[in-house]
Amino acid sequence: MSASDKEQDWAQTNGVRIKHWARPVRLLTQDAVLTGIEFEYTKLDASGRLAGTGERYTLNADMVFKAIGQVLVQDPLQHNGRLVLELHEGRIHVDAERRTSIAGIWAGGDCVAGGQDLTVAAVEDGKQAALSIDKHLRLAK
Repeated sequence: MSASDKEQDWAQTNGVRIKHWARPVRLLTQDAVLTGIEFEYTKLDASGRLAGTGERYTLNADMVFKAIGQVLVQDPLQHNGRLVLELHEGRIHVDAERRTSIAGIWAGGDCVAGGQDLTVAAVEDGKQAALSIDKHLRLAK
Protein backbone atom coordinates (compact mmCIF):
# COMPACT_ATOMS: atom_id res chain seq x y z
CA MET A 1 0.00 0.00 0.00
CA SER A 2 1.42 3.37 -0.90
CA ALA A 3 1.11 6.21 1.59
CA SER A 4 2.87 9.54 1.93
CA ASP A 5 5.12 10.20 4.92
CA LYS A 6 2.38 12.42 6.36
CA GLU A 7 -0.22 9.66 5.97
CA GLN A 8 2.10 7.11 7.59
CA ASP A 9 2.78 9.45 10.53
CA TRP A 10 -0.96 10.03 10.98
CA ALA A 11 -1.69 6.31 10.86
CA GLN A 12 1.06 5.45 13.35
CA THR A 13 -0.12 8.07 15.84
CA ASN A 14 -3.56 6.47 15.60
CA GLY A 15 -2.48 2.96 16.51
CA VAL A 16 -1.58 1.54 13.09
CA ARG A 17 1.59 -0.57 12.98
CA ILE A 18 3.21 -0.39 9.55
CA LYS A 19 5.23 -3.30 8.19
CA HIS A 20 7.13 -2.47 4.98
CA TRP A 21 8.14 -4.80 2.15
CA ALA A 22 5.91 -7.72 3.10
CA ARG A 23 3.27 -9.64 1.16
CA PRO A 24 0.62 -12.09 2.34
CA VAL A 25 1.47 -15.70 1.50
CA ARG A 26 -1.31 -17.76 3.06
CA LEU A 27 -4.16 -17.78 5.54
CA LEU A 28 -3.73 -20.05 8.54
CA THR A 29 -6.71 -21.97 9.89
CA GLN A 30 -7.52 -24.47 12.59
CA ASP A 31 -10.77 -26.43 12.40
CA ALA A 32 -11.89 -24.17 9.50
CA VAL A 33 -11.42 -21.02 11.63
CA LEU A 34 -8.96 -18.29 10.65
CA THR A 35 -6.09 -18.08 13.16
CA GLY A 36 -3.49 -16.00 11.35
CA ILE A 37 -1.86 -14.76 8.17
CA GLU A 38 1.63 -15.70 7.02
CA PHE A 39 3.65 -12.96 5.32
CA GLU A 40 6.92 -13.00 3.41
CA TYR A 41 9.36 -10.10 3.32
CA THR A 42 10.19 -8.81 -0.17
CA LYS A 43 12.94 -6.86 -1.88
CA LEU A 44 13.46 -5.39 -5.33
CA ASP A 45 15.24 -7.78 -7.68
CA ALA A 46 17.66 -6.76 -10.46
CA SER A 47 14.76 -6.03 -12.84
CA GLY A 48 13.03 -3.75 -10.31
CA ARG A 49 10.27 -6.23 -9.46
CA LEU A 50 9.36 -7.39 -5.96
CA ALA A 51 10.73 -10.80 -5.05
CA GLY A 52 10.29 -12.84 -1.90
CA THR A 53 13.30 -13.15 0.43
CA GLY A 54 12.16 -16.46 1.94
CA GLU A 55 11.96 -14.83 5.39
CA ARG A 56 8.41 -15.15 6.76
CA TYR A 57 6.44 -14.12 9.81
CA THR A 58 2.92 -14.72 11.09
CA LEU A 59 0.34 -12.32 12.47
CA ASN A 60 -2.50 -13.69 14.57
CA ALA A 61 -5.83 -12.81 12.98
CA ASP A 62 -9.46 -13.83 13.20
CA MET A 63 -10.64 -11.62 10.32
CA VAL A 64 -9.26 -10.51 6.93
CA PHE A 65 -10.09 -7.34 5.03
CA LYS A 66 -9.45 -7.33 1.28
CA ALA A 67 -8.37 -4.12 -0.41
CA ILE A 68 -9.87 -4.37 -3.90
CA GLY A 69 -7.82 -1.65 -5.58
CA GLN A 70 -8.66 1.53 -7.38
CA VAL A 71 -10.72 0.13 -10.24
CA LEU A 72 -14.05 -1.51 -9.44
CA VAL A 73 -14.52 -4.68 -11.48
CA GLN A 74 -18.24 -5.43 -11.37
CA ASP A 75 -18.18 -9.02 -12.67
CA PRO A 76 -17.66 -10.64 -9.22
CA LEU A 77 -20.56 -8.53 -7.91
CA GLN A 78 -23.05 -10.18 -10.24
CA HIS A 79 -25.26 -13.22 -9.87
CA ASN A 80 -27.23 -14.48 -12.88
CA GLY A 81 -26.33 -11.28 -14.74
CA ARG A 82 -27.68 -8.96 -12.02
CA LEU A 83 -25.66 -6.79 -9.66
CA VAL A 84 -26.09 -8.04 -6.10
CA LEU A 85 -24.41 -5.01 -4.56
CA GLU A 86 -26.03 -1.58 -4.83
CA LEU A 87 -23.86 0.89 -6.74
CA HIS A 88 -23.97 4.67 -7.09
CA GLU A 89 -22.07 6.44 -9.87
CA GLY A 90 -20.10 3.25 -10.58
CA ARG A 91 -18.97 2.77 -6.99
CA ILE A 92 -20.28 0.78 -4.03
CA HIS A 93 -23.11 2.49 -2.16
CA VAL A 94 -22.63 2.57 1.63
CA ASP A 95 -24.40 4.25 4.54
CA ALA A 96 -22.71 6.42 7.20
CA GLU A 97 -21.44 3.28 8.97
CA ARG A 98 -19.95 1.98 5.68
CA ARG A 99 -22.53 -0.84 5.41
CA THR A 100 -23.30 -2.02 1.88
CA SER A 101 -26.66 -3.22 0.57
CA ILE A 102 -25.66 -6.78 1.50
CA ALA A 103 -25.99 -7.62 5.20
CA GLY A 104 -22.62 -8.39 6.77
CA ILE A 105 -20.53 -6.60 4.13
CA TRP A 106 -18.91 -3.20 4.69
CA ALA A 107 -16.84 -1.14 2.24
CA GLY A 108 -14.71 1.99 2.26
CA GLY A 109 -12.00 3.95 0.53
CA ASP A 110 -12.02 4.91 -3.11
CA CYS A 111 -14.31 2.02 -4.15
CA VAL A 112 -17.32 3.61 -2.42
CA ALA A 113 -19.54 6.36 -3.76
CA GLY A 114 -18.12 9.67 -2.56
CA GLY A 115 -14.90 7.96 -1.53
CA GLN A 116 -11.64 9.83 -1.80
CA ASP A 117 -8.44 8.55 -3.37
CA LEU A 118 -6.50 9.11 -0.14
CA THR A 119 -5.00 6.53 2.16
CA VAL A 120 -6.04 8.48 5.26
CA ALA A 121 -9.65 8.57 4.02
CA ALA A 122 -9.58 4.80 3.50
CA VAL A 123 -8.14 4.34 6.99
CA GLU A 124 -10.96 6.47 8.42
CA ASP A 125 -13.50 4.42 6.46
CA GLY A 126 -11.92 1.28 7.90
CA LYS A 127 -12.21 2.70 11.39
CA GLN A 128 -15.88 3.60 10.89
CA ALA A 129 -16.60 0.17 9.41
CA ALA A 130 -14.79 -1.52 12.33
CA LEU A 131 -16.90 0.40 14.85
CA SER A 132 -20.04 -0.59 12.95
CA ILE A 133 -18.94 -4.24 12.73
CA ASP A 134 -18.23 -4.25 16.47
CA LYS A 135 -21.69 -2.84 17.20
CA HIS A 136 -23.28 -5.37 14.82
CA LEU A 137 -21.51 -8.29 16.51
CA ARG A 138 -22.39 -7.08 20.01
CA LEU A 139 -26.08 -6.82 19.05
CA ALA A 140 -25.97 -10.31 17.51
CA LYS A 141 -25.00 -11.92 20.84
